[in-house]
Amino acid sequence: MRKIFVFLLFFSFLFALDADEISFEGNESRIVLKEGRENVELTGGAKVTCQNLVISADNINLSGENWRFVSVNGNVLVLDEERELEIRTSMLWYDRINELLLIGTYFELDDRKNEMNASATSLEYDMKNENLVLSGRVRLSKMNETDLVSTRAESIRYDRSSDVMELLGSANVLWQGDRYSAEVIRLDLENDSIELDTRIKGTING
Repeated sequence: MRKIFVFLLFFSFLFALDADEISFEGNESRIVLKEGRENVELTGGAKVTCQNLVISADNINLSGENWRFVSVNGNVLVLDEERELEIRTSMLWYDRINELLLIGTYFELDDRKNEMNASATSLEYDMKNENLVLSGRVRLSKMNETDLVSTRAESIRYDRSSDVMELLGSANVLWQGDRYSAEVIRLDLENDSIELDTRIKGTING
C-alpha cells in the first residue's frame, strides 16, 4: 500500500510541473510514466479537470508530451463554467495545448452564455478563437433578444464572439416568424441581418 501511495504522489508532482495543472479521478487507473510513452487510463466514474474544462466519462485516456491529449468515451459530459458551455456525447478528443475539441459522433450542446442549443453528428471547436463548426444534420436554436431563431443545415459555422453564423447545405431559418431557405445563409444576429445565396426561397410576414 505504501508503494502505491508514493507512486501517486510522484504522479501528481509530474502534473504540477506543467504550466497548467491537471487533476483526475476514477475507480481504476493504469499509469505509464516512461518518457515517450506517457499514458494514463482511467475507468469507472472517470473525471479530468484541465484549464477551465471538467470532463467526465466512463473511460478517459491522457497521453502525449505534457499530457497534451485527452480522449474519452462512454457517457461523456463536458462542463466549461467560464464559457457557460455544456456538451453531452459518447466520444471526444481534446488537444489541451491548442484548446481544440473534436467530436465525430452525435452530440448535444448547451451554450447558456449565448442562449443557444444545438445537436449534430460532428463538432470542431476552436476554443481559443471561439469558433465552432457543426456538421451532419445540424439543428441549432438561439434566443436573439426576445426572438427564437431556429436553423437547420448540413453544416453551420458559428462565431460565439461576434454572434455570426454561416449555414451551408440545405439551409433553413425560421426567424421573427419569417422562413428562409438557400444553399448558403449568413446570419449576423448582433446586427439583425441575413444574407442568402443559391436556390433562395423565403416567406415573409407583412
